[in-house]
Amino acid sequence: MQKKIKLKAMFTAVFVVCAMLSGCLGNKPDTSQSQAKETLYLFNSKGENAQQFKKMCDDFTAETGIPTSPFSVGSGQDALEPLRTQMNSKNPPAIFSMQGLKELPEWKEGGRVLDLSTVQDAEFKAIVDSIPDSMKLSADGKESYGIPFNVEGYGYMVDKQMLNDLFGEENGQKILDELKTCSYDDFTAFCLAVTDYINTSAAQPVILNGNSYSFNTQKTGLAQKLNGVFAFAGAEKWTYGDHLINVAMNAVFPDSRSAENTTAAQVDELKTPFVAYAKGLDFVSSHAAGLKAAAKRGSDLISQANFGYDQSIQMYADSNALFLQQGNWAYSNISKVNDEVARRSVFIPVKLPFTKDMIKTGKSVEDINSSIPVYVPNYYTINAKASETAQKQAMQFLVWLYKPENVQKYIVDSFESIPFNADESINIKNSLSVSILEYMEKDKILGAPYHGAPNIWSSEVVGKEIMEKYLVKENWSESDYEAISSFAVDQWKQMKNIK
Repeated sequence: MQKKIKLKAMFTAVFVVCAMLSGCLGNKPDTSQSQAKETLYLFNSKGENAQQFKKMCDDFTAETGIPTSPFSVGSGQDALEPLRTQMNSKNPPAIFSMQGLKELPEWKEGGRVLDLSTVQDAEFKAIVDSIPDSMKLSADGKESYGIPFNVEGYGYMVDKQMLNDLFGEENGQKILDELKTCSYDDFTAFCLAVTDYINTSAAQPVILNGNSYSFNTQKTGLAQKLNGVFAFAGAEKWTYGDHLINVAMNAVFPDSRSAENTTAAQVDELKTPFVAYAKGLDFVSSHAAGLKAAAKRGSDLISQANFGYDQSIQMYADSNALFLQQGNWAYSNISKVNDEVARRSVFIPVKLPFTKDMIKTGKSVEDINSSIPVYVPNYYTINAKASETAQKQAMQFLVWLYKPENVQKYIVDSFESIPFNADESINIKNSLSVSILEYMEKDKILGAPYHGAPNIWSSEVVGKEIMEKYLVKENWSESDYEAISSFAVDQWKQMKNIK
């Protein structure tokens, strides 16, 4: 599947200056051979593209003669601790990727991040200047500490063929369209009906947006493989501690900068959205699929061997589960298991039981439940403590990477990602990325305020609490919802030292 990207203004013209410069780059004499060279060390936080990242670095070396040594974390692995280790090693990276505002304070205080707005090199400055204000890695909007790694989005991915096999070829696309816009109540009723169909081969018709749809009378095709509704990675705190809670945070904060500069009163406004978050997580984790049979909450659900990132990908790619909450970064790993499933997969929004009074951003309940988070997840940052030669080589690498032909070759074709500077010249083939672009074109997007929360709060504090105290419990109560919400709010205020 191919699609010529037609994005909104923040993407369509963002790279004009750099595109013009690229012609100059191609005709400019290569002076790098006469300069002293060091090995360029790079830290890549996206383990999903480790092999492709190394190939890109090898190509850069072959073209420029500058030796490179990339380090990539494992797939689904939190990158912060490995990055700290690399920073304290004999050869710290000159280029490293950082997860936005939540990680910026640590490296800024340590003098590790170069303010790119101060760089005078014309070719590199053109890239920095082309970054839209909404995408800048900056707490105040003035300084700029990173080049966007890419643009990502996430939601519940679903295989279109699975919907065809559940409801008939004539209804599959209709069901998909309904799931994109339906209410939380419609969605949970739909999931309960699918569970009944899995367990009994019979279920009542589902009602979505007032329209009725019936299951196929007999299980056929992929529907025969289903054993649960959600592929749930219980061992991966970031899936529910970062990404799911981020949806709830959009009820109060539209972006990471607003969350970064919050008051105690605004944090308190998260209490009711966090109750909705807990209720939604209760529903998902109690309707989970497994590798061989439906899963149950308990110690096994948080086992890395059975419910880690790789296992959740396997469940979805093997059609054991209907939905997988992941982002377009997972496309290549799904493709490795089952390329056909990957090519048929699209996003529907992650839905939570919001009410109108919870939302403080001007959006409606319908807006949030029909939108997906789309944001810059990571940034390429230059180590301010690297030698002058290494910093210049880092800039040369990024100028090389953001040539239009290399954006297409590496970021789009190799990494299966959406470049921040995409324009109509870029061809996107990845079905999940195409799905994200469709939400963007309709302005059905949410932000990433969790990047502005205190560092490690969402995953290592809230996520750890949920993993250790709740995912091992068979049943949750209203008091559990309230306890989860209070814990999340109180920890935020303590970590930010606000009252």
